[in-house]
Amino acid sequence: MTAVPDHPFKRIALCCSGGGYRAASFHLGAMAYLHRLRFQGRPLLENVKSLSTVSGGTITGVVYALKCRQGHTFPEIYSFLVEKLSSVDLVREGLNKLNVHSEWENPGKRRNLINAFSEIYDREFTGGETFDIFENMDNTHLEEVMFNSTEFSSGLIFRFQNDGRFGNYYNPVRRDLGGEVKLADIIAASSCFTGGFEPIEWPQDFIHSESVELKEAAPLLSSLGLMDGGIYDNQGIDSILLSEERTGAEAFDLILVSDVTSPYMKPFLFLEKKPETGWRNWTPGFLKARLRQIYQWFNWFLIVSLVCISAYLIFYFSNDLLSGILLATGIFLLCFKIILTFARKKLEKGLKSSVRYIRKALSDDLPLDGLASLKFSRIPFHHLEALLLDRINSLVSLVGEVFLKTVRRLVYGRLYDSDQHLFRRAANLIQALTRRDFESNRNRNLNDPAFFQNIPGCDPRLIGDYDQVVGNRLESIVDTAATFGTNLWFTETDKMQNVLPNLIISGQATMCFTLLKYLVELRHTPNNGYRNLPPHLQQDIEDLWQQCIADWQQFKTSPEFMMPANN
Repeated sequence: MTAVPDHPFKRIALCCSGGGYRAASFHLGAMAYLHRLRFQGRPLLENVKSLSTVSGGTITGVVYALKCRQGHTFPEIYSFLVEKLSSVDLVREGLNKLNVHSEWENPGKRRNLINAFSEIYDREFTGGETFDIFENMDNTHLEEVMFNSTEFSSGLIFRFQNDGRFGNYYNPVRRDLGGEVKLADIIAASSCFTGGFEPIEWPQDFIHSESVELKEAAPLLSSLGLMDGGIYDNQGIDSILLSEERTGAEAFDLILVSDVTSPYMKPFLFLEKKPETGWRNWTPGFLKARLRQIYQWFNWFLIVSLVCISAYLIFYFSNDLLSGILLATGIFLLCFKIILTFARKKLEKGLKSSVRYIRKALSDDLPLDGLASLKFSRIPFHHLEALLLDRINSLVSLVGEVFLKTVRRLVYGRLYDSDQHLFRRAANLIQALTRRDFESNRNRNLNDPAFFQNIPGCDPRLIGDYDQVVGNRLESIVDTAATFGTNLWFTETDKMQNVLPNLIISGQATMCFTLLKYLVELRHTPNNGYRNLPPHLQQDIEDLWQQCIADWQQFKTSPEFMMPANN
């Protein structure tokens, strides 16, 4: 059996997943709990040597690493992030910045939503700082930071990191160029999720007034579209494993994965069959013919009306009211006829031009020549409805759920299928304390001797069903956290329902529970070498256990006990 590390908790790697403000808030709570715990006389958070973040996790990760480098204390960082997360509505402010009259700090950037977000991050979260602040890691316990995005050239992760390769194997970036990149642009690149944003362009969108070297080197660099790091690895695990594989790298004693991604997905629902009557039974060809017929009728009505009015005015015109009305009506109908004819020609020309443009833009990706031979005009609308909506819904499900969950399983597989990481890994999952997840895992692992509740020596307070181990005081809080969407704002309703505090509390309590399970496995798994550790180290770990189990009892009875207002 693989032995426990020689120095448990000495070198910790922390991964923070993507997931918008839900991720940023949950991870802040998880870090707050690590800061609360004392190990060998100092906060356990200070044993985190490597930080790997994705998307929403990068908001918290970048701000935390930056503030640490600037010498701020954890309570100061915590207060800063809580204030920003509760007050900055990224979507509303981002859309306002796209207004044609709004101030655009960096005119060299494309005027799009992701660059608008970047300017907001720069103003509100990072204060104009660039990546060169991490050139050395003085004033911080961190040794390396990795902020992850995905590039749309080779389909690989693109890392903004202070150790190892900046960029990736196919697109490496010189250190002096990487140091000029604004931290706000890194957050934007890492959190640029598909569907919500357009890609951010490397290097053009990263050039700013002080990036002298990057601007000079830009013509020689490959243009890349960068998007959310979660496309490749939404947990940030891959970067940590690559870090361990570097020549001469020291293995981590514990890899902590803080993850707000749900393992569940909604089943695909086919479009409900509807009556094949009325307009649903029409075909596009029939509708086109009917509209053309209506246009012709209306056109003939205008012509006949103009002829009749003209005839009347020619033969019966006088200075009476009727003649005046008919003259005005005739002029109006003539103008309307001219405008209608002009608009029709412009519309037909525009549609043909748009079709040509779309065909040219998509010709390399879609078999348009083959599709052109299909007679869609003969298919009734009730068949087209299912044809289109079922495909769109399946594509959305594939990109938003199936693909991401498949990648999630593969990435977790790299960590959990590796014997060398046994007793060196723990997953802090936002779903772990929900009734559904807890009972599902318990029922699935009732006969597994490695399941923490089945390990001899497991504390009785951690054995039992959901109501015995977790309880209803935490249930409503973790349910609120687990079901909150991947948003980049908190609405007034969210604030009234204490969503942000609930996410933070959920991160705190879940990290406590995660460490309890890990400590049970570490201390009580038979023949894992734990008893061979020096007695003083075993005592340090025992002290850590006592803190965690005491805190767990508090979380069960008073989940808010760590929140500043209650301290």
